[in-house]
Amino acid sequence: MEEIFSKIGELYGIQTHTSEKITKGFLSENHILSDGEKKYFLKTYRFRNKEKIEEIHSVKKYFADGGIPVILPILNKEKNKYFSVNGQYFSIFPFINGRHIEKDFTDTSITSLGEMLGKIHLLGKESELFVTEKFEGWDKTKILEKIENITAVIHQQKELNDFDKLALEDFEMRKLLIASNTVNFEDLNLKNDHLIHGDYHTQNVFFNDHDRVSSVFDFEKTEYAPRMFELIRSLILVFFNNGFDPENVPKAKLYLHSYSNIYPTSKETLRVGLQLYYLKMLHNCWVQEEHFLKKNYRADQFLSINFNRIKYLSKHLKDLENILIK
Repeated sequence: MEEIFSKIGELYGIQTHTSEKITKGFLSENHILSDGEKKYFLKTYRFRNKEKIEEIHSVKKYFADGGIPVILPILNKEKNKYFSVNGQYFSIFPFINGRHIEKDFTDTSITSLGEMLGKIHLLGKESELFVTEKFEGWDKTKILEKIENITAVIHQQKELNDFDKLALEDFEMRKLLIASNTVNFEDLNLKNDHLIHGDYHTQNVFFNDHDRVSSVFDFEKTEYAPRMFELIRSLILVFFNNGFDPENVPKAKLYLHSYSNIYPTSKETLRVGLQLYYLKMLHNCWVQEEHFLKKNYRADQFLSINFNRIKYLSKHLKDLENILIK
């Protein structure tokens, strides 16, 4: 870190006195810096590609220029929004003393959250920015091959722990469901025509004291995609991340209603979006890939969450459609 702090002093004039590692976040490590008077946010990008970093910043500026309260990076003395040390890229952001709302939602916070995503998607519909990433469907052959490869890695271990056993159980469930699925992404007739945030949920926004969304951040997963995928994904992550609790159904419906007030959508499109989310998730084993192939254990907690979610949706997708979309 000393080399990074030295670079920050050189480029920003910030003499770092203290550094606090942020424990949240699963694909990169970030820090809160202090020079004794002010605090700053040090963003560590997981990409080692200059063009990708510039792409992310262009997306942030696009949405900020459109009125979305995006937290923008501080320009350094070279008028750049980022810097690099040993091939790793970083940005310095102002430290925002915002707050997250995770459970104690009010109608105001839910409404604001849904409206903000609607505004993001309305702007995203008009985007002509070049962005490399584009939503892709699923390839049954490739995902089954990946599952077999990771399974072989797991069986190389002398003794299996509970995580290993659950990973294998998850794979067995997925293989059966994937084999029986006959729906391709193209069959759903949804276009990749919206520039989306990519990871919109309550951990990537701040609320003000009036329960309104005051800041939006973390655009590293931005891409062109069907807007319904992000809408349904965010709904699941915010209201049903720890299980499909009936008490959260009214909140989820308010979220959909608030979004639709800004960016109208049909009930049928919402139904297709829910199916899209389920099938995309079914054909994705990113937690096992991170753990067993990349030796990144920060996402381990999501294995049981994803296992239970796929299990539930495989049996109750139509029920959930009927409950949420009437």
